[in-house]
Amino acid sequence: MECKITEGSPKKQNGDEAGEAKCNKIERNISETKEGEIMKEKENRNFPHNNKEKNVYNKSIMKNEKKKKKNRKRRRKRKLLNGNDKEEQLTTNGRNSETESKEEKGDNTNEEVVVDFELVDPNDTFKDNVRILLKSTELYNSLKCSEQLINIICDQQNIGKFVQIANEEEKENNIISFATIININQYDEINNLKEFLLDKIMKISKTEFQQSGNELTKLMSNGECNIGLLISSRLVNCPINLIPLIYKNVIDDVIWSQGVEDMEESEKKFYFFDYILFYTKVYKNVNDELIFSNYEEHHFFENKIHHVMWNTNNVKKFYEFANDKNSEVSYKEYGTIFIIPFDMISQAISNIPTNA
Repeated sequence: MECKITEGSPKKQNGDEAGEAKCNKIERNISETKEGEIMKEKENRNFPHNNKEKNVYNKSIMKNEKKKKKNRKRRRKRKLLNGNDKEEQLTTNGRNSETESKEEKGDNTNEEVVVDFELVDPNDTFKDNVRILLKSTELYNSLKCSEQLINIICDQQNIGKFVQIANEEEKENNIISFATIININQYDEINNLKEFLLDKIMKISKTEFQQSGNELTKLMSNGECNIGLLISSRLVNCPINLIPLIYKNVIDDVIWSQGVEDMEESEKKFYFFDYILFYTKVYKNVNDELIFSNYEEHHFFENKIHHVMWNTNNVKKFYEFANDKNSEVSYKEYGTIFIIPFDMISQAISNIPTNA
């Protein structure tokens, strides 16, 4: 018996059942073999490489992708650098393009934080704040009656102003500045304060300050002369535009105290100041120009009638911006005591800029 195989299925020739079964078996085997070859052919058509070749292919793809990523990064960097150059130009003109676009879109990321401040009268609940602020000046650290001075600053409620942040719930510990005037002849508790200042003046040996030193000593030793020591301190984040307002309110307190009808004359007489005394730190630059510890003190100093100055043997570092460069410089520190007539103080306050 022969079976003739054609492309497709095997055909029977003799009608023999055994032959038919055999042909059917051969047909199935051929069909399965054919299907396997077809599948293999399809697989080879789609993936013409062996496993090793596939790995090489995948590696080459990864390398190309890495190159593309690097190129994209380079392009982004170049674009960013160019953008920064443009932004720098706009910033020097006083405007930033990114800020403008955010403002136009209503973006709130650059919103200003609004903080309200209150000028309040002295109160003994602020003693801890005053102690910290007073010690930060380094002027009264060696004063024996420093605690008594703090008590007077807080208890003298008719003269003095404290600046506190109004938005905060905690009112006791948010004082950022204070200013007051204390008559150096009024309080027995702080007799050491006047002695402390007189001792500073008497130790000055420079001939250029001898005459002023003698005049200061004479005025301060005269018990009939009303000399008010202006004491102030503030944190660095105290807004500059508040400074003139603080001093103006303190002077208003003095004038108010002079006119109060129900105040005893034995107390009221101390508020009719003849002079205002200042004790502070200054620095001298290479041109011998004075740099005051608090910028507003320069305007008070311009109205002085007597002053003394001494080297504290300390040096402070400053950063100056000149010729498009920041440079660090060191200036010698000096202590100074000066006095101005009381009737000149309002004029000096009016000259204090609010944007120093």
